[in-house]
Amino acid sequence: MSWKPQPAAVSAPPSEDAVRIRTRSGIAAVLFLPALFVAKVLLLATDKGGRCFVDDIECVPFPATAFGALLVAVVPALVVAMAAPVRVARGALSAQLLLEAAGVLVVLAYP
Repeated sequence: MSWKPQPAAVSAPPSEDAVRIRTRSGIAAVLFLPALFVAKVLLLATDKGGRCFVDDIECVPFPATAFGALLVAVVPALVVAMAAPVRVARGALSAQLLLEAAGVLVVLAYP
């Protein structure tokens, strides 16, 4: 019995576009939570946000289901942007950025 080592399977390195898309998607995902926090702090710093926080006057209920749906939709967009081919990942990155921007706008719209 002889053991013959198999040659290592070498795959081509990812293209520059794929690396750029993955990097931007990761940065956007990491900065999403701080963006939500900053948006909420800025909103509470306004007159209406402060009154709503302290006195519960003129408060509109926060749309938790819509916000939760946005958060749930960001995850598949992130996964596709990280794992898919470049053409698909480019669209997924756009979707991820739009969903994250919509999430921040929802936080800004409801004190």
